Amino acid sequence: MNNFNNIFSDIKEKLDRINQEREKLIKISREMIRNCSIAIKSIHRKEFNVYEEKIKEVKSQHEFLLELINKNPLAFARYLKTPEQEFVEAVCLNALISDLDFPTSKDIGVDDVNYLLGLADVIGELRRHVLDKLIQDDTEGLDKILDEMENIYTFLFSLDFPKAITHDLRRKTDIARSIIERTRGDISLSLQINRLHKNLEKK
Repeated sequence: MNNFNNIFSDIKEKLDRINQEREKLIKISREMIRNCSIAIKSIHRKEFNVYEEKIKEVKSQHEFLLELINKNPLAFARYLKTPEQEFVEAVCLNALISDLDFPTSKDIGVDDVNYLLGLADVIGELRRHVLDKLIQDDTEGLDKILDEMENIYTFLFSLDFPKAITHDLRRKTDIARSIIERTRGDISLSLQINRLHKNLEKK
């Protein structure tokens, strides 16, 4: 019986340590997601100094998450999915809007599938960027943004793998298609209204 006590005591100690590390991981993960959200908002607001500040924090938090996850990947790997997607979304959105070289999953240092899932979400943020420009009556570069949305969609759609490998990528890709179509319609309608206003001003 004493042997049982030693066995269970050892297991309990290990589980206590895992649970403590899990709580740290969840806390850092939430902070990372929040910082990514702020970074994305700062891109839309053209506050790129805020973006750089937040992405610097995110990179540091990501490194810490990887350290914790590598201690127990089977138990902790799933906690990396959402923060990495948000990280990818922020960095790729900034690259597209700021006309920078488009980063790879290796450049960002994230899992390939999480990279794809984050990339799918970029399409929604590009729609938001388009709508902001339309509100400001700024139609410059809208075709280019729409092309970028289409390019991302085409690439993601070509990845025909089981859900067990790509998780909910197919669902996100289907949503992306409808986002692109709505965005195309909004741009078309806005351009038609602008042309109508110009014709009326000439009369």
